Amino acid sequence: MEKHVPFKHRRTTLERAEKFISTHHFTDINLRSRLYPARKAVTSLTHYAAPGRISYEEAMKGKYTPAKIGQSFGPTWATHWFKVEVEVPADWVGQEVRLVWNSNTEALVWVDGKPVQGLSSEKDRYDFVLSSKQEKGQLRYTVYVEMACNGLFGAGQNSMIGPTDPDKHFTLQQVDIVTFDRDVYGLILDMEILYGMAKELPDSDRGYQALYAANDFVNACDVQDKKTYKRAKEISEKFFSQRNGDTQHTIHAVGHSHIDTAWLWPYDETKRKCARSWSCTIGLMEQYPDFKFACSQAQQYAWIKELYPSLYKDICKFVAKGQFIPVGGTWIEMDGYVPSGEAFVRQFLYGQRFFQKEFGIKCSEFWLPDTFGYAAQLPQIMRESGITRFVTQKMSWNLVNKFPHHTFWWEGVDGSRVLSHFPPGDSYHLEGHVKEVSND
Repeated sequence: MEKHVPFKHRRTTLERAEKFISTHHFTDINLRSRLYPARKAVTSLTHYAAPGRISYEEAMKGKYTPAKIGQSFGPTWATHWFKVEVEVPADWVGQEVRLVWNSNTEALVWVDGKPVQGLSSEKDRYDFVLSSKQEKGQLRYTVYVEMACNGLFGAGQNSMIGPTDPDKHFTLQQVDIVTFDRDVYGLILDMEILYGMAKELPDSDRGYQALYAANDFVNACDVQDKKTYKRAKEISEKFFSQRNGDTQHTIHAVGHSHIDTAWLWPYDETKRKCARSWSCTIGLMEQYPDFKFACSQAQQYAWIKELYPSLYKDICKFVAKGQFIPVGGTWIEMDGYVPSGEAFVRQFLYGQRFFQKEFGIKCSEFWLPDTFGYAAQLPQIMRESGITRFVTQKMSWNLVNKFPHHTFWWEGVDGSRVLSHFPPGDSYHLEGHVKEVSND
């Protein structure tokens, strides 16, 4: 493995790498600017202001009128349905084609009467794949977008946890169809890791090697000349192929979508959040057979079963395959400190009963990442409920004392013990960045 001397201008070189893939700076000329090489307006965009959170069948009976970019929709918690009609140019055949949608809200894409993917402006989830490889015989598409007039965290006044602004409106900023360049996407992912390692491992040989590789990558890659992409890819692949010794860690990632059953939005919005999140998960599982997703809270499964039967059928299929993994064993992720012992017992009783009835399994781990306290009788109740392991992490947010362990045995008042784990990234919404996985 090559060893490099430190850069004289490390900060400048880091910024050069960061700006090369930035979503905020130089986006008209950097690598990210080539992610969508072709763009076209949709053929038709019409709109129906729904009387509430109605079903798809009810939405199809609505009166749709023309809508346009720049138009605002509201008020808070209202629902607006859009019919999007698309005609793909013939010269896009063979390419990946996507619908790009940005309404500054949460939304759900429906195709042929089925919920297929959630959209979230605050998570930069703007696009939906119309075709992974466009065919000649299918150049027209019709999709429906169910737009919720709220953001990821509701619609608070002045702050996220402020009282709800009852008359907030949201502007439809973008509705296009685009081609998607997977070669560019792969290069962006490579550079994100190179940049992350260079930034987060500043005093190590590996960190400097990552910085040199990132700099060479930028030198080699002319964003306007696809023939240069191959050389840039070779640079990143050479770096990633270098093992860091026989004792290096292997990291396994399991997806999870932490959805508060009750927080900054009505219960009925929780139900739609589950559909938006889990439809994305199912789409990823269909594309990546190795992808696994841990999902807690029996109540949320029950809502999906009632309101989105086609999505629930897909969930059951992937549970059977071992990809969609029910966890927790409780009805919801409850507060871990205030309820009585009887309330805790009912959580496990009804939760485990649901998972046993629906999927033929009982959860062996209690999943409670987002509570600020833990009752001392919980290990005993867990063991009596068939639980041997416990996953949590909120104590890591303590501003005064740092909890000293990430994996340990928790012993309750009666001597019952469960193997407990705090994810080492000290969060329940990690995204796999270098800083998170290198956290000690």
